[in-house]
Amino acid sequence: MTNPRSLSRRVTLVQTAVITAVVLLFSTATISWNAYRLTRQLDDRIAQTLKLAETTLSTAVWQLDHDAARDILDAVFMDEAVVFAQVVAGQETVAEKTRPPFSRLNADEVGNPPCCLSRTTVIKKYGEPIGSFNLVVSKAPVRRDILVNAGSTLALALALILILVITQATLHFARKRLIIPLQRLEASATAIAEGNLDIPVDTSPDCELRNLTRAFEDMRESMRHLIKDLQTANAKLEDHRAHLETTVRERTEELEHKNDSLNTALDELRNATLVAERANLAKSRFLSSMSHEIRTPMNAVLGMAEILGETELTPDQTRYVQIIRAAGESLLAILSDIIDLSRIETGSLRLDETRFTLSETVDKAFAIIEPRAGQKSLELVCTLAPDVPNRLTGDPKLLTQVLVHLLGNAVKFTEGGTVRLSVSRAPGRDGGVAVQFSVSDTGPGIPADRLGAIFDSFTQANNSTTREHGGAGLGLTISKRIVHMMGGRIWAESSVGLGSTFHFTAVFGNASDTETLRADLLCRDEDRGAPSDLPPLPASSILMLEDSRYNAFVIETYLKDTPCRLTVAENAEKGLELFRQGGFDLVLMDIQMPGMDGCDATRTIRQWETRQGLPATPVVALTAYVLDSDVKQCLLAGINHHLAKPVKKSALYDIITKFVRSGQ
Repeated sequence: MTNPRSLSRRVTLVQTAVITAVVLLFSTATISWNAYRLTRQLDDRIAQTLKLAETTLSTAVWQLDHDAARDILDAVFMDEAVVFAQVVAGQETVAEKTRPPFSRLNADEVGNPPCCLSRTTVIKKYGEPIGSFNLVVSKAPVRRDILVNAGSTLALALALILILVITQATLHFARKRLIIPLQRLEASATAIAEGNLDIPVDTSPDCELRNLTRAFEDMRESMRHLIKDLQTANAKLEDHRAHLETTVRERTEELEHKNDSLNTALDELRNATLVAERANLAKSRFLSSMSHEIRTPMNAVLGMAEILGETELTPDQTRYVQIIRAAGESLLAILSDIIDLSRIETGSLRLDETRFTLSETVDKAFAIIEPRAGQKSLELVCTLAPDVPNRLTGDPKLLTQVLVHLLGNAVKFTEGGTVRLSVSRAPGRDGGVAVQFSVSDTGPGIPADRLGAIFDSFTQANNSTTREHGGAGLGLTISKRIVHMMGGRIWAESSVGLGSTFHFTAVFGNASDTETLRADLLCRDEDRGAPSDLPPLPASSILMLEDSRYNAFVIETYLKDTPCRLTVAENAEKGLELFRQGGFDLVLMDIQMPGMDGCDATRTIRQWETRQGLPATPVVALTAYVLDSDVKQCLLAGINHHLAKPVKKSALYDIITKFVRSGQ
């Protein structure tokens, strides 16, 4: 039988030999690779030097500039491997430099030693050779680096082999003196752990292991006493477990009670949320109803005032009509501001992402403000930075609303001087175009202690301002909310007696990177037609469904003395009967009517046209419902356009011209 110890010793020797051979082979490979790498690096450096010399020496050789050539050779000699460099132009040596100890040799002798590499490159000017550059590089630094790397690698290999030998010897000693006695002790400990307390423990090992085996023997005796103690402790543990179960049961009942309370609170919260939603819906319905009830009679009031203003009046009568129109428009502006603020607070106001032209949007805002500024002989000025893109994506309606609010405030509080709008590029953001708008005036200014409060709801600079100029103080609040929705901010700067400047920024998408604003796009023409210059109407037959005789009378008066023939139906049923008789180019539809409303009437018209195979007749809603949800409901019913009451004569003419001419 083979001795196990002898077999183990042989396996150990074989392992040591194999690992030693692997280490030596790896060291040899590492030395060879380093030698190859360093040689390649030397070749690359020589090639780079020749390329540099070919580029930089052409001018010096062409002009026979010895100083410039020597400066270039000095730069080449910064590489310690270069021992000789020579610049030759024809038969003349322009520059030459040799590193000691090669300085005693001539040009031919320097390149001959086997320890050096010699290279030559042709120097060209305008594609023609004008000289040559000779370079000799010593291999000594590379060989030195190879020897250093080889020595380091061999030293590391010998150290690894020595560590391996020491490790094998240590393992052999540990196996004989520690592992085998510990295995025997493990067997005894396993038996004791299984409950066999009578198994003998070998106490023959020397040194610390003898103390360990004696400790195990003492432990065997101690375990008999421990078992008895464990039995006593187990009885106490049972008592404690019973007490713990009672405590857990009580805590569970307490948690169930708290859970019931939490569920009750959640139910109350859901009920409160439902009540809030219902209150919000009731608020929206109330605002919609109030808007309708106020706008409907206001349509007649403003319509009659506009018609009356076109008649021959005395100066006093003209002033009375102007007061009626100004008061009505002020009331409508306040109503619109309250509705807009409600839409913002309820989250129903959303930003539209559409392509628009910034110059046209600013132009529309100016067109709205110009009549007010003209009444006070104020100068309106617009300054546009050339780096602002003209074509953007965003919500032009809300941008126009903010501009009108700020420009309107500037005109309202300025009695003389200039109102200026400046548009410039704000610091950019990733993925968007930031634009800054600044509206400045020469008004009375705002005290510093009131600048922070002017953006609050129902707030103006002071009470006397409210009494003098009117307004609900909602314009700046709405503007602030809209600007925040557009990813910007709004602030004001003012000096009492000098005027105020309101700034706001907004972030848009860039629809075109090439087209930018030009200042002449917004030039205000002095000979622009007056607002009363209305376009001629085409001859047409118009059907109007309107239950209010006052509003119907306003439209009839608007279309008096025009080629338009208006037929009025006081309810939807009569209007549908007239429509089926045919011959109408346009339908003006009131939405709220007794019986069938305007949306249902429009659906009935569209269904009848489909059955008859007729083209769709344009239907325009003339309604006091102005919320987004109302407009959307009208469009879904098949209505082509929504025109809010009160209806201005110019707006009605534009709608008739648009739809009647497009139909024809």
